[in-house]
Amino acid sequence: MARRILEENKELSNRCHVQWNGVHGFEIRDGGFTFVVHLDKKYCDCRLWMLRGVPCPHAVCAYYYLNQDPDAHVEHWYRKETFLKAYSHFIQPITNMRMWPETTNPSIEPPVPRKMPGRPKKKE
Repeated sequence: MARRILEENKELSNRCHVQWNGVHGFEIRDGGFTFVVHLDKKYCDCRLWMLRGVPCPHAVCAYYYLNQDPDAHVEHWYRKETFLKAYSHFIQPITNMRMWPETTNPSIEPPVPRKMPGRPKKKE
């Protein structure tokens, strides 16, 4: 899914125009809008990069301007190594609820229903 999003963003970056604004800062014009991109902070005004962890079209455009590969800047949780590391351990099954040990703690009961504020509805 992250690969598909990145490929779409690469295609959308073709319509963007870059203006350099400092060492890691850029102003990207996309249609009638201007977005500020900071590559060192992984920030863009559109906020898609921060929400998804995949460079947005504006960031991709800035990386292409610097002749860098945007694939290298996708967050680590989308990588195969992270997936394999997360699922490398076996999950041990737990016993059935009837086999749990008895406890002396009080049982948890649902809250007592209370009358809600406001006038009651008419019965029709």
